[in-house]
Amino acid sequence: MEATIRPGRPEDREQIAAWTRNTFTWGDYVTDAFDDWLTDPSGRLFVAEMGGRAVGMARVAMLSPDEAWSQGARVHPDLRHQGIGLEIGRHIRAWAEQQGARVIRLTVENWNRAARDHVEKQGFRPAGKWVMAERGVGENSPVPEGNGGRRIPAPDGLRPAVPYEVQPALLSWSGGPLERASRGLIPIGWTWRRLQPDDLAAAARRKALWEGRPGWAIAAVDEDTFEVSWLSTVEEDAAAMVRALIDRAADAGAERIEAILPDVPWLRRALQRAGCELHPLTVYDLAL
Repeated sequence: MEATIRPGRPEDREQIAAWTRNTFTWGDYVTDAFDDWLTDPSGRLFVAEMGGRAVGMARVAMLSPDEAWSQGARVHPDLRHQGIGLEIGRHIRAWAEQQGARVIRLTVENWNRAARDHVEKQGFRPAGKWVMAERGVGENSPVPEGNGGRRIPAPDGLRPAVPYEVQPALLSWSGGPLERASRGLIPIGWTWRRLQPDDLAAAARRKALWEGRPGWAIAAVDEDTFEVSWLSTVEEDAAAMVRALIDRAADAGAERIEAILPDVPWLRRALQRAGCELHPLTVYDLAL
């Protein structure tokens, strides 16, 4: 029996939840995001149906006029290696092309060899190495941050930048080591697209663009986490920059800091020395 690929429906959610609960050791996020994906006008949720049951899914969305993003690809464990995932992928790419996309991207954590093999079979190629770094802050810190339990602020602190400083921030990054390593991309949540000047301007308006002697960063608190999504610094200032960001996280009352950054050796060393746990991942792309 062949699977039929069609747009997702609200009633698919519970069927998919039944066979995705154990996707990872911690569960899965796709059913939590399912309703939002169904109603998001920028994207399309595709479902594979077989025998009246939802047995596969994936979501695609436009992140800019010519950049598409694919995520949430799942196939029922009993029906893998039968071409269902490849067929969903063909529908995703066709939809993205119809919207004007010239490239489609996705990300896979490096430990997930099966997923990496699957996307490479579809023609995707690595477009950049990234790392998600995380550690506790304040009382949750894994390393001592001061004498006698008292936090000692880093000598090179960060201050909120204002909108007219966006251009210097962009110039400091353009052509630099992190711009080259990122290939000009920035993570927006767990999606990646090309950085635009307005990304920095919008961050400045919401007091999330930071500036100091070690460099620039986009970072803000989301619930209990201080999330860092963009960084402009150089090797000799990397340790000071990481320390300054941890200080900012503590000042904001965050319980943890999480940074998604290009995986370059000198930045990796600075993050590890600051007590961060690192999770490497790869962004893949495919020209359309």
